[in-house]
Amino acid sequence: MNKYKTLISNTLIFAIGTFSSKILTVLMTRFNTAALGSDFGTASVLQDMGNVLIPLFSLQIVDGVTRFGLDKRYNKKDVFTVSLIVTCAGSLVLLCLSPLLGKIPGLEFMKGRSTLVAVFVFTSSLRNMCSQFVRARNMVKLYTAEGIFTTFTTVIFTLLFLYPLKMGVTGFLLGIIIPDLIGSLVLFWLADLKKFVRFRGLNHLTSQQMLKYSAPLIPNKVAFWITNSSDRIMVQSINGKVLSSVFAAAYKVPNLITIVVNIFLDAWQMSSITEEKGRARFFTKVFYAMSAVIFIGSSLVILICRPLMYILTAHGFHKGWIYIPMLVLATAFSCLASFLGTVYMVEKHSINNMVTTIIAAVINIVLNLMLIPRFGPQGAATATLVAYFVMFIIRVFDTRRFIRVQFNPIRLAVDAGT
Repeated sequence: MNKYKTLISNTLIFAIGTFSSKILTVLMTRFNTAALGSDFGTASVLQDMGNVLIPLFSLQIVDGVTRFGLDKRYNKKDVFTVSLIVTCAGSLVLLCLSPLLGKIPGLEFMKGRSTLVAVFVFTSSLRNMCSQFVRARNMVKLYTAEGIFTTFTTVIFTLLFLYPLKMGVTGFLLGIIIPDLIGSLVLFWLADLKKFVRFRGLNHLTSQQMLKYSAPLIPNKVAFWITNSSDRIMVQSINGKVLSSVFAAAYKVPNLITIVVNIFLDAWQMSSITEEKGRARFFTKVFYAMSAVIFIGSSLVILICRPLMYILTAHGFHKGWIYIPMLVLATAFSCLASFLGTVYMVEKHSINNMVTTIIAAVINIVLNLMLIPRFGPQGAATATLVAYFVMFIIRVFDTRRFIRVQFNPIRLAVDAGT
């Protein structure tokens, strides 16, 4: 099959399940904000903390699963077993350390919930690892179907815990943990993953190569989280829970763009690794097609951001629409930078991925400290935009050392101005 047809085919398969399920998650924002009120910011921050702990204690092995699982030169039993061992061992270490998290200055909000966050890290890491391995085996229909199933169970459990049981922030986290665990078990059963577990005869060279590839992506993932999520924590610390909750709700609208782009990037990762002939031309054509779609979509979201905020959030959160235009632009450049990041994945230059992301994270933190005290959440949104723009520009030039993606600034500016 033509490589462009393969890319489109995989994108459509992922879109059928992922788009509908992710949109449903975004629509849940209205119910979550109504049930949690000012605690919505705290719930979002706890989820963010869990997401930043995942790469630290899973050694970001999930990226190794994707890269090495798609590579026919590696035995899939070795790839899956290594990732399973790392995920379980890391989660056990975090569980033992979890009582100490709430005692760290600045993390007092985790007191009484740190163990739950540790369980969140385990179930999320396990499900993500299993689903990426299934995708690496080209079982894209199962990958998509499980995504739909887990989303619907998340909606059911979240509504159950927040409304009839009124469990607040704890219920919000349980509404994610239980579906992730169920999703992992479903994948183990339907994909017969147990046959890929072998502790005897494990290829230690594969283990070393996977860890060598994944290790630099730990600070990369943490730095990406800092750029993407630290502003919400800093807004809560500087401006309080109310503004933090409004800002967290505003973030859900740009997520619509991220959802669409991530669907494509899932398919693109598979094509970028497996298609070697004419790779530079392939990357260039896809880059410009994607950038045009991103900027047109961003313009539409900005145009309707105010009514979207009224639809997606409960009363009291509607004023968050004023932060959306800046966040949408930040998301656009984040998506373009993520596309260029696949160059590092293909060439196994994860250190370059890490360095460019850390630069953006440092810029984001410095600007947050300068702008949030004066401009509040709008300052945080501006800091995020600048950080992602700088990351994108650096990657444009750095990735040309590996794959010469042709970059036309005038054409890109025209797309951005649409």
